[in-house]
Amino acid sequence: MKIITYGDKKNEKILLLHPMFTSDKFFDFAIEKLKDYYLIIPTYSGHYENSNYISMEDEEKSIDEFLKQNNIDRLKAIIGFSLGGNIAFHYFCNNKDKINQIIVDSAPIFKFPNAIKKYFYNRYKKCLLNIREHPENAVEELNKCFNGMGEVQQYVAPIVSIESLKNLLESCYNIETPKLDIFSQKKITFIYGTKDIARLCLPRIRKYKNSEFIKIDSLGHCGYFRKNTDEYIKRLIR
Repeated sequence: MKIITYGDKKNEKILLLHPMFTSDKFFDFAIEKLKDYYLIIPTYSGHYENSNYISMEDEEKSIDEFLKQNNIDRLKAIIGFSLGGNIAFHYFCNNKDKINQIIVDSAPIFKFPNAIKKYFYNRYKKCLLNIREHPENAVEELNKCFNGMGEVQQYVAPIVSIESLKNLLESCYNIETPKLDIFSQKKITFIYGTKDIARLCLPRIRKYKNSEFIKIDSLGHCGYFRKNTDEYIKRLIR
């Protein structure tokens, strides 16, 4: 994992976690809009040259090490998108006391049997091999698998290894939904667009009855943040 930061370290801290096949650059357009905070933005292993993604736990260990090295014992918020939403949720469940708020956006909080995971692995593997062979078609190929995300994935996806892909699928489609107390549930906001296939995991997480659930009409994967950033920040970061 690589981590970059923006802003004054004296300000409240926000951890931003990007979608799969993107990097810290996913947030470039929003940095100025979040200038009142100290932003901590990782790029996961496997999403830059000469690295492989192993697991959520491995990435979370790197986050913990960074926070400890920088004497940060509390986060105002974690905001995670897609895969980043899964990592954010998993990390929150193990660190509830040091996080004020978590926004889980477009996260595929599924727990699929091996046959379904194999289906997605083969589909995504084919996509990665196709864009390596024909990089000029990267956006189109990625959009077929990732619900309109090709524009933001096109530069990172070609460097993701097949080994990383296997492990990434576990972090996307093998997610637990542990019991959370009422106080912890109230810290969570789940967001899905009505055109986002990841919304199909909602029945699994509705058990968090004290959390906030937001559905955004006519938007797809991670669409609210990308299309209405100012409104998103004003409405959701408390």
